[in-house]
Amino acid sequence: MELAITNVLALTMRDDRLGILEDATIGVDGGRLEYVGSSDSFDDEPERTIDGDGRVAIPGLVNVHAHTDLTLLRGGAQDVPEIEWMNRALGPLSAAMEPADRVAGARLGVLEALRSGVTTVGEYTRDVERLLEDVYDPLGARVVATETINAVGGSTDELGPDEPYPLDEEQGWAALDRNEALFDACTDRERATALYGPQALDMVPRALLEEIRDRAETRNRGIHMHVAQGEREQRQIEARYGADETTVSVLEEFGLVSDRLLAAHLHGATAEERAHVADSGVRMAANPSSIAAIDGVTPPIVEYREAGGVAGIGTDQAPGPGGHDFLRELRTTALLAKTKLGDPTAFPAWEALRVGTIDGARTLGIEDRIGSLEEGKRADIVLLDLEHPSTAPTVTEPLHTAVPNLVYGSNGGVVDTVLVEGEVVLEDRELRTAEEGTILEEANERAADVFARAGGTWLDADSELVGAVEDGWL
Repeated sequence: MELAITNVLALTMRDDRLGILEDATIGVDGGRLEYVGSSDSFDDEPERTIDGDGRVAIPGLVNVHAHTDLTLLRGGAQDVPEIEWMNRALGPLSAAMEPADRVAGARLGVLEALRSGVTTVGEYTRDVERLLEDVYDPLGARVVATETINAVGGSTDELGPDEPYPLDEEQGWAALDRNEALFDACTDRERATALYGPQALDMVPRALLEEIRDRAETRNRGIHMHVAQGEREQRQIEARYGADETTVSVLEEFGLVSDRLLAAHLHGATAEERAHVADSGVRMAANPSSIAAIDGVTPPIVEYREAGGVAGIGTDQAPGPGGHDFLRELRTTALLAKTKLGDPTAFPAWEALRVGTIDGARTLGIEDRIGSLEEGKRADIVLLDLEHPSTAPTVTEPLHTAVPNLVYGSNGGVVDTVLVEGEVVLEDRELRTAEEGTILEEANERAADVFARAGGTWLDADSELVGAVEDGWL
């Protein structure tokens, strides 16, 4: 056996509980979990041992929906009305990014994710195959990659909210070709899988959506799509398909409401629509910090789960909510759910940890490989410090306070060690797969250049954030 983590408190996520094991040992060999059980019953002689005393071991956290390349634009698009965010705040900055800028942003975003205990990212962006080569492979993170298929042609800066986006069919089909190449690129990668990525119903023509649906069915693949994500989208759907239509009604007509669909957001759907898509097997990617910051809305993750739906949590993008610290996102999800429902028992700490691990894996369709600490699964493991000021003190009687302390008190600072596929990518809080200082330096330099290039256009877009600058607040 290559590695054993000994004397550790483990939250295995076995069965339908947390699978709490005290004084556990976790054995790893060939990138897989070979032993998960009592230290007293472990009799192997591993090549290396990590003492887990004062730590809790959990399955690697699963961030089901993220646009990590936009991390380079952190701080450039927030505190604006939802109707302005995409086209008038983020748009001018994003348009100024070059391919190398997006790589630098993704490196920073994945670094932040790893530092918060994330081992799997549901990445969603254009030219995502390049991120496999330049970001995910070198850093060692697992990825479920989605190529953005977007047919919106030309600038939308001056477009009214009720004017349908102009669609460029050729652009959309070219993106589908890139998506097919992405599936091929993932074939020989142990840590990468792929999904189809029509960005949203208002951004892709019907014929292309139907082709994606047919390919997904015949090739047994999934579809990752932004669905019912707010007023801007709903107005676009009404303008294109009719005043009585919604995103869900049109997707139903197109035959896309099925267990192949991973739907990001869903806060713009009605309760009846959400119950229907949950019953149809659609999985939900909730992004609480992002939707709170952009829409002023709490995503209905509790309601979706109560309707029988499978849901995971994503950090979406850094401009707006702030970043990719997943432990912070678990806390935000739990607290927003309680205030939305007026119920302090909503989304308790134990549910948050399951949604962040095994349910996240189910959401991405890879629960057979990751999400729980069980023999035979991939060795994606995180060790969290229980002696950190934000988690201490912890006791085991009469309850395990490590569970609420991790969700309500901790942040990325408690992450001590991260293994992906058995490889140690973070140890003693230090990244082992790349030079962190270089990642930060390049991100700072490239961000300064992007903001400088986009500055005039960003100011001309005249979002409310521009008004804050003119008033001396920023």
